[in-house]
Amino acid sequence: MKKKVSKKSKRRLLIFGILSIIAIGYFFVTLIGYTYSYISLKNEENNLKNQLVSLQDKKVNLKVEIQKLNDPEYVARYAKENYLYSEDGEYVLKINDTTPVVNSVSNNNNYYLIIGVGIFLFLIVIFRLKKKEKK
Repeated sequence: MKKKVSKKSKRRLLIFGILSIIAIGYFFVTLIGYTYSYISLKNEENNLKNQLVSLQDKKVNLKVEIQKLNDPEYVARYAKENYLYSEDGEYVLKINDTTPVVNSVSNNNNYYLIIGVGIFLFLIVIFRLKKKEKK
């Protein structure tokens, strides 16, 4: 024996269902947005940490270079190597290094993938609810 459900309770369930789906959808979109923001901030933090380490190494190297520049023999050799300075009777030959430079492109843009999966899951929930309403 089936229970008869009144129109009023069907309407109430329909309205509550729609509001629930909207709330769940909003929750997922917000969750995806915050997740994407968190991931991008974490990547930026890692990049800045790496940059800090490289700058600290550069600082140490520059301090050593400053100490070396106080030596007159080093200054003379530095001028000969980098500025092609030569004394009388000397010839300076500059040989360029022709090592190829490889550029790598990395794409960390997963934002659209995350949004797509969220929308897909949202549509699955809607279709399942429609199937239950038809039964």
